Amino acid sequence: MQPTGAAPSSRPPSPALFQPADLFDLSLPISKMAAMAMATDEAKRAALRSQLATRTRQQELLGHTAETVNSTLLNAVEQHIEKALNRLGLADVLAFDIGGDVEAGLKAVYVLERGSGEEWRVMGRFLRMAFIYRLTPNTTRPLRLSADSLPTGTAFHQLPLTMAIYKIIGQQLTYAGTSLVLQQADNGAYRIGNQFFRVVSLGELPMGYRYAEGYKRTDLAIRRGVRLFPSFSAFLLGRVLRWWSDEDGVGDKTVLAAHVYRGDPRYGRLLTDTITEDLGIAIDYRDDRGDLNDAHPIDCRFVIVSGFRCNKTVAVNLRVGLAEIVLRTTEASVADRSRSLAVRFPISEPL
Repeated sequence: MQPTGAAPSSRPPSPALFQPADLFDLSLPISKMAAMAMATDEAKRAALRSQLATRTRQQELLGHTAETVNSTLLNAVEQHIEKALNRLGLADVLAFDIGGDVEAGLKAVYVLERGSGEEWRVMGRFLRMAFIYRLTPNTTRPLRLSADSLPTGTAFHQLPLTMAIYKIIGQQLTYAGTSLVLQQADNGAYRIGNQFFRVVSLGELPMGYRYAEGYKRTDLAIRRGVRLFPSFSAFLLGRVLRWWSDEDGVGDKTVLAAHVYRGDPRYGRLLTDTITEDLGIAIDYRDDRGDLNDAHPIDCRFVIVSGFRCNKTVAVNLRVGLAEIVLRTTEASVADRSRSLAVRFPISEPL
């Protein structure tokens, strides 16, 4: 016993029972392990499984059990996923249920870390709209993805990134009882529900074409019939607004429609001006009769002004094109038709 009044002992305190650095090899960070979990080379995946199943000599000497090592690594992987979801602004709409499976968690880490981050952020905006339009299995957020919904590395890399991300999510979405999973048709086209489309490469676009500027190889242009979309994400959001907006209980409706003069510069600006995200999201598309060299294509645009941000429960959009401007909303009217739109739709009308 140390005498009363004596100086504190200089002997260092006993080490904590478990030190993370003792439990798994920090020279192999989680991101690198995630890449091994999604490797197309089976030998790399096998090497990872071997490492996960085998304690190091240091761990054995310290008396750590395989269960302790696995539990600590699982906790680190779960924290990594949580940080990624927060960084990408997805925590309100997406979660991964990895079921205590470290390898499944590493696969989730891998897919979340692909791309610039914008590919996942745009999918977050889409998911918020999907909840409002009742395309999800239930209205309770977030959408929960199970471990077995994650693809192999080979399957994941077969598609452009935004399409690959949607394929993971789309397995859980339905419209009118039909699955909205992404499928590939025999002729090289793709299908979501009853919507068939194909990818348009940058090389197919004529020199100086409007959609060539800013073309993203992770989010390719899409053609559906006579309509061309600058990206898959634009096509996807357009489908929600145009084709998948009338599920029971959604209440999507037109509250204002106006015909305008095509030559009005204000109408032209609505069609072409850049819209910053604090104001809304512009979803452009072009009717070119199926011909990229059409001399007189018709440009149209959706402008989503509500529903894509966190914690919003009402979707509002403008449809601009064919000399018409239409305002649609999912907001329920709070007054009878004799009252002004601002009174009947207090959320939508001020927008």
